[in-house]
Amino acid sequence: MTSFDFMVQTRDHRIKVVDRSIALQDSSAVWPLIGAIAHRIEEPSSLILVANEAGEVVIRIGVACARRLATPQTEVAA
Repeated sequence: MTSFDFMVQTRDHRIKVVDRSIALQDSSAVWPLIGAIAHRIEEPSSLILVANEAGEVVIRIGVACARRLATPQTEVAA
C-alpha cells in the first residue's frame, strides 16, 4: 500500500490540504478520489495535486479537466 496526500491549489497559488495519508493499493486508485474532490471544489480554475509518500507531486490536474474525466460512479461518490 502507498499513502497519498490530496491538495488543492487555488488561482492565487494557495494550497489547501484536502486529505492526508490516504493509503491505497496502487496509484490507479487515486482517480476516483480526484473525481470526487473535483466535484466539491467551487473554483474550476483550481488544480488538484496528489503527492506520494516522499512528498513528490505525482499528479497535477485542473479541476475542470478532472470533472470531465470523472466516471458516473465517481460523481455519485462525491
